Amino acid sequence: MTRFIQTLLLILISTAGGYAKTFHLTAASETRPFSLQISCTTEGKGAFVQYTGQRGFIPLRLTRFVRSVLKHSNGQPEGYHYTWAEVFNGKVTGTYVITEQSGKVADAWYLRKKDGRRFNLVGDPKNIASERVEKYLLQGVLITFNPSGEANQFMFSYPDGHVASPRLPSHDNPDVTRAANIEDYNFDGYDDLAFSLPDAGMGVYRIFNIWLYDPADKRFKLLAEPTDTRSKCSCLCDVTVNPKEKLIYSACRGGARWWQDVYRIDKQNRLIWLRSTEMR
Repeated sequence: MTRFIQTLLLILISTAGGYAKTFHLTAASETRPFSLQISCTTEGKGAFVQYTGQRGFIPLRLTRFVRSVLKHSNGQPEGYHYTWAEVFNGKVTGTYVITEQSGKVADAWYLRKKDGRRFNLVGDPKNIASERVEKYLLQGVLITFNPSGEANQFMFSYPDGHVASPRLPSHDNPDVTRAANIEDYNFDGYDDLAFSLPDAGMGVYRIFNIWLYDPADKRFKLLAEPTDTRSKCSCLCDVTVNPKEKLIYSACRGGARWWQDVYRIDKQNRLIWLRSTEMR
């Protein structure tokens, strides 16, 4: 396998999980049926549960995620399995489990910790929905955004009541979709947030804007674009991370060539260029 194909596969794995899901579920067999919805990324990150009739959100911490792939599906996932710990006031109060197959909820249940009671859940007619406005809960911060490439504003709603509405680059094509990715981009143990859009040229790579979570200020702050003139990409593109070596990769196409810039991030959250290589 060539280096280019290896890197491209890494990019596809990294960016494929950048879209929101909302599972609409009901405990229909209960004497007093109730319903809820769980929102998350495809990879189960940024998850929270909201019960119908209640305004508040309960954070969910991902403890297990499995993507199943059929042998003859060209690598396309056939199903997903999620396990989350329900965290209320800093304590684990229960467990949610969902198995999704072919775009439908195949199995779902909630285990209440205080008495060990299990509630079986079924997908309602909406099943797994794609919402016009997507939401995530990350570091206790509610993130709301419109995935349309034309929409260029989103919101951070902080626990202390502060609301920030940063702007994102917009796209002239109304059919493109903005993706959200949750990763620890500066390797400090706290997940961060990135949005990406296809480049406005050929649309062969995605341009990233990354917000790093600052645990001291309890705020998300925009990661500055790279400025080193030795880099081959003029922006952060098709970003992937190497947690083991604490490296950030940016890959783009220039002319007929694909390039990869490699960065390290310092304690002031500045990108330090290390090298640029052609991907073959």
